[in-house]
Amino acid sequence: MSKKIYLFSLVLLALTFTACSETEEVGKYDNWQARSEAFIDSIANVYVGQQNGSIAVTDEKERLYAFTDLTNNQKIYVKKIQDGDGTESPVYTSTISAYYRMSYLNGDVVQQTFTGTEPTEFDSPTEFSLDGVISGWSYTLVHMKAGDFWTLYIPYQSGYGSGTGSDGSLQAYSALVYNVKLDKIVDR
Repeated sequence: MSKKIYLFSLVLLALTFTACSETEEVGKYDNWQARSEAFIDSIANVYVGQQNGSIAVTDEKERLYAFTDLTNNQKIYVKKIQDGDGTESPVYTSTISAYYRMSYLNGDVVQQTFTGTEPTEFDSPTEFSLDGVISGWSYTLVHMKAGDFWTLYIPYQSGYGSGTGSDGSLQAYSALVYNVKLDKIVDR
């Protein structure tokens, strides 16, 4: 009888190890390049499907625009959420102050300078030169005015490409979603 219990325990243990070794967990970033491309294609389809002149109307307030990143010949789609009260736009060599949230297509936040739905007086903007950022930013932010609040849909080619960031913190081939509010032009 003890041999049967021992044999049964041994078979059960072997089956457990076999079952565990064959199970592969699907990662949330699997097939990321194809998913990033499909995400941008879906934004492009909305833009083309609802296009009215040079813009696509997504509802009465929001409009979807497309800008071309001439460096990579990629379309960057922009949803204008709120118009600001500024009158001037920065140029490619300008230093600006802005609030932003960078996230992946699945909603994972990568970096942010504000935590709510939009910046408040308790949040702090960051300053940077437009010629020192990814081309997806530099080709779109030159169209903003102080106070504008936009959502940018940037294909990976106009973002960080196949790179993972200097500290390995970014997923390669990531389409990026930025919520950006231009605070001010610091230096033209």
